[in-house]
Amino acid sequence: MSFLNPAILLGLGFVSLPIIIHLLLKQKPKRLIFPALRLIQQRRKQSMRRMRLKHFWLLLLRVLVLGLIVFAIARPSLPPANYGLTRFEIGLLCAVAAIAVAVYFFLRYRIQHEPLRAHHREERQNRLRNWTTVGTLACIALFVGCPYQQRISGELTDPKPFRTVDLPVAGVMLFDSSLSMSYLQEGKTSLDRARRIARDHLETLPAGSRVAVADSANDNPVLFQSTMLSAQNRIEGLQPSPSTLSLDRRLESAFRAHRDDRSRTLADQDNIAPDSRKDRYIRRVYLFTDLAESAWRERGSSSLLAALKDQPDVNVYLIDVGNEDPQNVAVTEIDLSRELVPVGGDLTVSTTVTATGADAGEEGVDLLLKNMKNQTARVGQLQMDIDAGVPVRMPFPTLSALEQKNLQGEVRLATSDPLMFDNTRYFSAEAIPAPKVLVVGQEFDDVNEWMIALAPYEGVNAGKNRFLPVFESVSRLTELNLADYAAITMINCRRLSDDAWFQLSRYVENGGGLIIVLGDPDIESPWYNRAQAAKFLPARLDSWMPENDWRILVKNRNHPLFWKFRQLESYGAFSILESLVRIKRFWKIEPAEQSNVLAYFTDKESSPALVERSYGKGRTVIFATDASNPEDRSAWNNIASPVGDWSWLFLPFTEQLTEYVSRLTDIQHNFEAGSTPVIPIQPSETESTYLLRDPDLKQTQWTAAPGQSTIAFESLDALGHYELYAAGSRVPVRGFSINAPARESELTRLTNLQLDALLGEDRYKVSRSIDELKDDINAADLGQEVYPVLLMLVVVFFVAEHLVAGYFYGKGEPVEEPAAMPTSPKTSDSTPPLNPEEAS
Repeated sequence: MSFLNPAILLGLGFVSLPIIIHLLLKQKPKRLIFPALRLIQQRRKQSMRRMRLKHFWLLLLRVLVLGLIVFAIARPSLPPANYGLTRFEIGLLCAVAAIAVAVYFFLRYRIQHEPLRAHHREERQNRLRNWTTVGTLACIALFVGCPYQQRISGELTDPKPFRTVDLPVAGVMLFDSSLSMSYLQEGKTSLDRARRIARDHLETLPAGSRVAVADSANDNPVLFQSTMLSAQNRIEGLQPSPSTLSLDRRLESAFRAHRDDRSRTLADQDNIAPDSRKDRYIRRVYLFTDLAESAWRERGSSSLLAALKDQPDVNVYLIDVGNEDPQNVAVTEIDLSRELVPVGGDLTVSTTVTATGADAGEEGVDLLLKNMKNQTARVGQLQMDIDAGVPVRMPFPTLSALEQKNLQGEVRLATSDPLMFDNTRYFSAEAIPAPKVLVVGQEFDDVNEWMIALAPYEGVNAGKNRFLPVFESVSRLTELNLADYAAITMINCRRLSDDAWFQLSRYVENGGGLIIVLGDPDIESPWYNRAQAAKFLPARLDSWMPENDWRILVKNRNHPLFWKFRQLESYGAFSILESLVRIKRFWKIEPAEQSNVLAYFTDKESSPALVERSYGKGRTVIFATDASNPEDRSAWNNIASPVGDWSWLFLPFTEQLTEYVSRLTDIQHNFEAGSTPVIPIQPSETESTYLLRDPDLKQTQWTAAPGQSTIAFESLDALGHYELYAAGSRVPVRGFSINAPARESELTRLTNLQLDALLGEDRYKVSRSIDELKDDINAADLGQEVYPVLLMLVVVFFVAEHLVAGYFYGKGEPVEEPAAMPTSPKTSDSTPPLNPEEAS
């Protein structure tokens, strides 16, 4: 135990004053004359015992009051520990008190109903009160005090080294800079509150202190600032960022900074023996955060716990600047039916809105789109009834007849709330002419269904077709310029020459996409297994299986090839494919080493049904059964049948296969903050210059080397729309959008159990204001101050002293009338009269 004012302890001498006064003013017995000597003598002994007992308790209370006042003014403090009672200890204390009260009243009831004289009854009741009090205190000491003492004895017997109040501080101030820190409270963001508390605390640090300021927006080294002014300027310049690192990782950097700084501090003491060198600083880490779960790793970091254990002298203070009951409505997701739209085609935009904390009721959501003049106009509106914690997903009306090349828009809440950044979410798409795709077959009848699926619209609606399919006979394959086609589909081609395989291999190697459909028993497998074909095909052909009844099972539904099926999952796309599509025949194939099996047949051997392989810049996919439904021969399956509940499935099946191999789905227009957008450009034989316009309309220059086909944009954190221009052009080459991660809108706060798992139990302190921070620091550096407890005890004992004194002095001892004695005519009492000098 230590004292802030140890000189005050000299005042403990004043506790002798009540004793002196008590002895000087001690009452002396009065001489009285009573007729009954034995009764008076017995009563005299009882009264003197009670007077001594009451005098003792009154004297003890008065001494304790003065002693506690002196101790309180001396400001004693104890080593940091949990001096409060646990729930179990409080329950046990209440149980002991309840049992003691029950036993006391039960025994008192028994005494009151016994045939005793009044003074005997009073004596037994006094004895019962005394023994009940002593027994209760003994039980409390045994059942509550002993476990309590064992729980805190470790920290009391092994306290931290004593620290002087004015020792310099080496502190790392780490700020959570995630977007949730922009939550508004009383006109101030959470980050504003953190700045104010940090500034106020800097002013209280002792002379010679050093501070490092860091945030979670980047992984820059944690460096101590040269002056307090530079630290303040660094704090003022902090801003929320949509791209952040986990606080676990940044805390590890803070502890590494302390470890390195301590090593330098000890190394500078070269004139002192190594064993005698001491750190000159009190070391602290301040973490300013709103305690949002999204800013931490899901399961914590074992390396962080190791750092906390290895550096026990570094105190951790969590300053909670968040709202304890946050409420928010957020646009958390935008889904586009596609990011590449054929010119004149349609686009469907769906949005997901989530409420946190409380039901939002009916909420308006607007869809806005930029026009040719770069002006934003509302093109759709929804009304949603939003309940807390239940995401609501709804599609806007379809956008039709889109002609603009770069399509950029946003989904925006009609109202505002304390967290503004997630009220708007941005999207980009691109309208392009329908790409030409080549469909190769023996005859047109073999590819008719595939052609119709690629271009289902005719006449005035032909602009809605996503592809422009072109049929060619397999015999003319070597005469074509394959580079003119985004993808090639070969259906039931019986044989190909080495020249044709060589031409196809060059096409795939340069980035083309090839689909091979096997649905003809007359296919000659040796021509597919030749060396020229085997070097880029995903499988070798074996033989075809005779008619039976099988199904298709998808191996990985999250594979990029099945993007369209995932969009249609609400309609049961995967379930229909796996249950209603019946396979009568298929080719047995043997996958190559570099291939990937995407789907299987349900035969005994689980034969591959859909196999892909990457070769060079392109892709090749083999479908091991037919994809047509000719009338002149028995069908291999019913996937292309125009009749049935599954008939609509063939269109998305062909669409996703064609887009996947052509890599059209690889062209991405929407990114999350923190990722690196990779935008395709047209390769040039010379160095090219581009200008990137950000959401704030600022332009930065980027250079592409000769032959470069993409540009990777790093460190783009501003939320909104971006446009890429070729130097000297006013027409953007391509546009894209950046949005905040959806998890930034999750304001769920960490619980105490989660904090204990992340940082270790009793390894940190949480405060919500500058005053609480000061109290936590004083408790950690100087010990747990017991001043409030002592003052409370002073009040309790002072009140008890008044009650005892009032009872003692205000109520005299009752005098019992002696029982009437039988008298005779001659004498009234056989007892001789009492000598007045002997009476007292």
